[in-house]
Amino acid sequence: MSQPLGFAGVVLFCTDTEASRGWYERVGFEYAHGYEGMHWLRLGDGVVMLHPSDSGPNGAVPEVHVKVADVDGQFRHVVAQGLTPIDHQQPGVELTGPVTMPWGTRQFELDDPDGHRWCVEEARSEG
Repeated sequence: MSQPLGFAGVVLFCTDTEASRGWYERVGFEYAHGYEGMHWLRLGDGVVMLHPSDSGPNGAVPEVHVKVADVDGQFRHVVAQGLTPIDHQQPGVELTGPVTMPWGTRQFELDDPDGHRWCVEEARSEG
């Protein structure tokens, strides 16, 4: 099992990610990158990701992201513990390993007993 290295970031659901991006930049967050209306902004070692949503945070499941050095090992560990990794982009599809997202992150997600979503992602250098 790969021990978590720390929080990677939080996903916030926004009705207008462009307006939200401007607000976060005015607050002092550093813009990192974007992809199809999503925006990643740095806050120290962590990242806040702004995700488009028709209803904002109402009804959306926030995600907390953690970094691990070995996402494949962590995937095997959680499966061995009887947990079910998921991919929010492929509901109902049983995962056999971490997923590479269109923006390059290798990850999988888990829902805790209360429905809080955790994303386990591979630590990688930003370059």
